[in-house]
Amino acid sequence: MIVVRILLLILLHIGVVVGLLGVPLGLGGNFILLALALATAWIGHFAHLSLGLWFVFLALAVLGEIVESVLGVVAARGFGATRWGMLGTFAGGILGAVVGTAWIPVLGSLVGAFAGAFLGAFAGEILGGSRTGPSFRAGTGAFLGRVAATAFKMGVGGVIAWFTLKAGYALV
Repeated sequence: MIVVRILLLILLHIGVVVGLLGVPLGLGGNFILLALALATAWIGHFAHLSLGLWFVFLALAVLGEIVESVLGVVAARGFGATRWGMLGTFAGGILGAVVGTAWIPVLGSLVGAFAGAFLGAFAGEILGGSRTGPSFRAGTGAFLGRVAATAFKMGVGGVIAWFTLKAGYALV
């Protein structure tokens, strides 16, 4: 029986690594971690990881998605972007992730999202009539916002992973 539990713990570790790698790559890593947390809680009869805590994790994962969608735009605005630059940031981040994934599967989505946010803000500012200097600053803000959003989502994933692994070890 202990061998089965150890094998399940090894599988849990593999799943957590896959989930954590999926976060920055835009592959729904936090939702993979949520599924692992729910499975671990269910196997442990919710003794070591409660359903209430799982709902907190769900709220954090959804918040991470919202932060990812908004932070690049907000950061671009903080660096002087106009409405054109903010729209470009949002559209560029999405388009960049799609094009990046087609160009280099998996890793391309991360690079594409960062580059797309920068280029989208830059292009939006240029189309809106701004000069190169302010457009570059807006693009830099969009890039930094996207990086910060990814870091936030990784933090959420780390919290979910830690509690899930802690509950998994309590089952062994």
